[in-house]
Amino acid sequence: MVSKFALAALAAAALFASVPAEAKSLKGDAFITAMEGNTLYGKAADGTKYKVYFLPGGQATIQEGTAEAQHGTWSLDKAGDVCLKWPAAVASEDGCYRVDVVGHKVTWSNKDGSQKARLFGGVAPLDMTKGQ
Repeated sequence: MVSKFALAALAAAALFASVPAEAKSLKGDAFITAMEGNTLYGKAADGTKYKVYFLPGGQATIQEGTAEAQHGTWSLDKAGDVCLKWPAAVASEDGCYRVDVVGHKVTWSNKDGSQKARLFGGVAPLDMTKGQ
């Protein structure tokens, strides 16, 4: 027989599991800490998959689709948002973005819209495979 306490605990767990987690804004040091040792995977508005890896000190590497990896820079603006600068060969737009995260789900937003990505622990090889 299941006790009333066990039923109450299960009900509470179900309630908390159904409540969506609140997005945390990654500004300033929080962005740096979250990106350290992680690869960001996403899909551009045109459907092209990409990977981005941020290095300490402002360097970044991006691979779009199956293209060769390109190197750019990142910095933080006065508001703590991340600003990206890519070479002309990169289709992704330069600009500053507010970065929000819930678990491993990341949202990049600016005045032109937003885009979703996922944050995976570890540095992934910068070559696209079918599973990504």
